[in-house]
Amino acid sequence: MNTDFEVDREYIDHKFIDPSFYDESPGLSPQESNSHLQRLFLEDQKLSHALAKAKAFHLVLEQVKIRMSKHDWFPGIATFPERLLLTIRDHWGAEVRAIAFSLDEQAEIDQLNRTRLIQLRVDYDHCVPDWDAVLQLGFAGLLERAEEYEAQRSSPTPEQRNYFEAIRIEYLAILAFLDRLVAEAEKCSESPRKAKQVSALRQLRCGAPRDTYEALLQIWLYHQLSEYVDLIQTRSLGNLDRVLYPYFRQDIDSGQYTKKDIREFFRYFMYQFAAIHHWAGHPFYFGGTNPDGSSTVNELSYLILDEYDQMEIYSPKLQIKVSENTPVDFVKKALDMIRRGHNSIVFVGEPCIESTMLKLGYSEAEARTADIKGCYEYCVRGETIETAPITVNAAKVIGLTLHNGIEPISGQKLGVETGAPENFATFQQFYNAFLKQIFSLYDRSIAYSERLESRLDQINPAPMLSATFQSSLERAEDGYAKGARHNNSNLWICAPATAADSLTAIKHWVYDQKILTLKELTAILDANWKDHEALRRQILYDSEKFGNNLDEPDKMAKDITEAIARRYHGKPNGRGGFYTVSLHSSNRFIQWAENVEATPDGRRKGEELSKNMSPTQGAAKNGATALIASVLKLDSSLFMANLPVDVMLHPSEVSGDNGLAAMYALLMTYVKNFGHAIHFNVMDSQTLRRAQKEPEKFRDLQVRVCGWNVLWNSMEKKEQNAYILQAKQRSLGQ
Repeated sequence: MNTDFEVDREYIDHKFIDPSFYDESPGLSPQESNSHLQRLFLEDQKLSHALAKAKAFHLVLEQVKIRMSKHDWFPGIATFPERLLLTIRDHWGAEVRAIAFSLDEQAEIDQLNRTRLIQLRVDYDHCVPDWDAVLQLGFAGLLERAEEYEAQRSSPTPEQRNYFEAIRIEYLAILAFLDRLVAEAEKCSESPRKAKQVSALRQLRCGAPRDTYEALLQIWLYHQLSEYVDLIQTRSLGNLDRVLYPYFRQDIDSGQYTKKDIREFFRYFMYQFAAIHHWAGHPFYFGGTNPDGSSTVNELSYLILDEYDQMEIYSPKLQIKVSENTPVDFVKKALDMIRRGHNSIVFVGEPCIESTMLKLGYSEAEARTADIKGCYEYCVRGETIETAPITVNAAKVIGLTLHNGIEPISGQKLGVETGAPENFATFQQFYNAFLKQIFSLYDRSIAYSERLESRLDQINPAPMLSATFQSSLERAEDGYAKGARHNNSNLWICAPATAADSLTAIKHWVYDQKILTLKELTAILDANWKDHEALRRQILYDSEKFGNNLDEPDKMAKDITEAIARRYHGKPNGRGGFYTVSLHSSNRFIQWAENVEATPDGRRKGEELSKNMSPTQGAAKNGATALIASVLKLDSSLFMANLPVDVMLHPSEVSGDNGLAAMYALLMTYVKNFGHAIHFNVMDSQTLRRAQKEPEKFRDLQVRVCGWNVLWNSMEKKEQNAYILQAKQRSLGQ
């Protein structure tokens, strides 16, 4: 085999970033295809949306430019970054909104979104196909299975006929597309890879993968066609060490491939996702528990992790299911990678998953085999369509409460009337008003969202994904129209620690110490702390902040988040599932900050919000153990969507064998006490300052941002400064 990866790496990079890469390839340019799609769309307006989309899907695969090469194990498909069906999806989305909402309601939703009080959206970005079915059946087998289910219906309705016909059109298009790839591969100059590429593509054209390479090729093709043509994000590449282990074992035992060969396959497979540079990364996960209680971690797990370590990439991002049965040396290998800077790894606690799912009525098998997806969420394997349609900005609700329902930056009345600041005689009255405001935002958002979520299959039907779910085929219904067995919707809480610290500050400085009145504090915040810098710094550096294992701020964070969770957790969502509550912020803790006024915790307007269920940057002064203790005070079973925490560690804390043992002990304390997700940054402020001044010397420096990694040099200076502050705080807190 050709193993000159450094030469091939340049080829793969160009595949995703060079606009001229496909100029000489067969097929139409994205612009030409888009013109054809527009004509097709005008002709097909009387068709069901499922059939119209399937025909558009077919047209794209018939025309898209493709390229095969001796420099790559995986085909180049010119669907990236163009997503040609977006125009059609946006058109249907606008149609649905016009039906679902009055003009006044649309204006209200737009204003709530614009001010960053909430985000209300349609979401197709949090689903996982049934990878077992995809690999066991292949594209041809998935089509055959769908046709068998169709044949079992003696009197299908028109909608059911359209459902099956859309699947048939899309999967026949995929098979024809594979014929195109075979023909293109056969044109390539002779190389050690050519015969294997042609053989693998021919096999996937007619059946399921037979070996490790074919299985990885199957996963790659499914991901590319789903995410960039069908517009359904594939938010996990699957439990790779588990699903691929039988192929690996067969390949090694039969002598078909060596471990060196399989390392090469994984190197090229993983680098595809590194070269895409997707802002949130593409995840897959390791581990889990077998029916007999043993860990699913195996020889292949170590091989993949080791290859990833050697590559020094930060995407795909890795997730590791952890419990007491997970091999210690495997976990420590991952922890050692993190302390050496390869920190695109998150650990997800199996005890938390099991406890949470069992309390909600899931079976032991469903809890044991749950998929990890997205940044760190979890769901029933192969049977779930999950969405995240609503985020509420808890930090901005403070300002809404201080202004009697008026959003302070726009001056518009976007909340409910709860009283002027001078009317709150006690902190409890203010706190009750805060809860009233935040409940009102969730209630209104849910009422609006359910009108959209009931029409998700009209905005973006999902024939390709639906065909992987047996329940969807049994019901003859699109996965986004209750075809999946489980149909949950996540409610996200943005900036919970900022809100908790702000409420704690109000209680302490206004009501307990009576340093100033609530009306005076409101005026100071409206002026962005102008002329009150001494007071701001006094409040900012007050130790009474969440993340220090202190009773009052930790109780405040617990009370806020659990009040929201207890109100909505498990509530029916209108899609045949229920709502779950999330403490994940994604990139909103940065993106929304400019639209968040000064807050009572000492934060100025525009400064970063707290992320996930983590303390505000620089606020955790009592060390990682205290931080973990604060987070573990929450009942994680109330937050099935997710409850992640970010931990900053100083290099001196984790050096040597003792440091690695300390990292492992910290992680296992979190996991054993039903902690959900945890990830680490290991860095010191001096290194970060040097990286800021001499970026050319730190091109590969990675930072764990939320549920993904970024390169230090890609961050804005104010974001870098926030990490420098946090690293400095860790140094002082050792």
